[in-house]
Amino acid sequence: MKGKGRIWVVLGLMVFLGLGLLNGVSRADESAPSTELAVDVLSQYIWRGFALSDDSVVVQPSMTVSYLGAYVNIWGNYDTDRNNEHDKSLDGADWDETDFTFGYTYDKLPYGASLDVGGIYYALDGDDSFELYAGLSATCPKTGINFGVKVYREISHFPAWWYELSAERDISLPWYQASLSLSASAMYLDSKDKGAYPDPDDPGDEFSDWLYLQVGAEVNIPVGKYLTVTPKVYYSFSLSDEAKDLLEDNSWDNHHDHFFGGIGISFSY
Repeated sequence: MKGKGRIWVVLGLMVFLGLGLLNGVSRADESAPSTELAVDVLSQYIWRGFALSDDSVVVQPSMTVSYLGAYVNIWGNYDTDRNNEHDKSLDGADWDETDFTFGYTYDKLPYGASLDVGGIYYALDGDDSFELYAGLSATCPKTGINFGVKVYREISHFPAWWYELSAERDISLPWYQASLSLSASAMYLDSKDKGAYPDPDDPGDEFSDWLYLQVGAEVNIPVGKYLTVTPKVYYSFSLSDEAKDLLEDNSWDNHHDHFFGGIGISFSY
C-alpha cells in the first residue's frame, strides 16, 4: 500500500488507539498510561543532517503511549511532492516512511540524571533498518540547561555507530503560559558500511567524523488543557569539509546546510 492509502491507514490507527485509551483511562489514576497525538507540518524533512525531501511540504504525524517509564511511538512522513535529484523515479506525493520506537526511561539516577534505552524500526520504501540506542541526560541546576549524550547502533542495513551530544533550555514566556525551547545537537558518525556512507576523500573507506550541528527554536503555546501549538524553526549544517561532501552527495537537494521549520500541534492526556 502506498501514498494516500497508507497515510489514512496509519492516521486511522492512531485515532482509533488514542480514542480507545482516552475512553478507558481514569484521569484520577496517576499510574494510568499517558498518550500524545501530534502532527508536524514542515518545509522539509531533515534526518541527521541529510535532506530527505526537496521543495515540498512534509506532514509528520505521530502517536506516543507511555506508562511507568516505558513508551512506544509510531511516526510517519508524508511528502506532498517528492523531488529527489538523485532518483527521478521518486516523484509525486507519497507516504515514504513509518518508524516504530519502543523504549524505557529511568529517571531515578543520582544527580537527577535519566537513562533512556530502546530501539527504532524504520519501515522505508527501500531497505528497512533497525537501531538500538542508549542515552544519559541531566539538567544543570544553575543554568537550567539539559545536557544529553546518546549512542545509536544500526544493526540491520547500513551498519554504523551514531554519537549525539545535545543541549536544551526551556524559558518561560510572559504570555499565555507559553515557553521558548532552544536546542542544539551535534552528531558524530562512525560508519561501518562504505557503500552507504563512504569517506569522500577515500571512497574505499568508511566515513568517520563529526557530521553536522543543528540548532533550533520552538515556541510552545498551550491552547486549553490538552492542546499545544508549536511554531518551530531549525538550521542544520556540516561540521567538516568531508561531512559537507557526504551530506551534499546524499541529500535530495544536494545541500549540506538546511534552514527549515513549520508548525506542530499536539494533544496530550
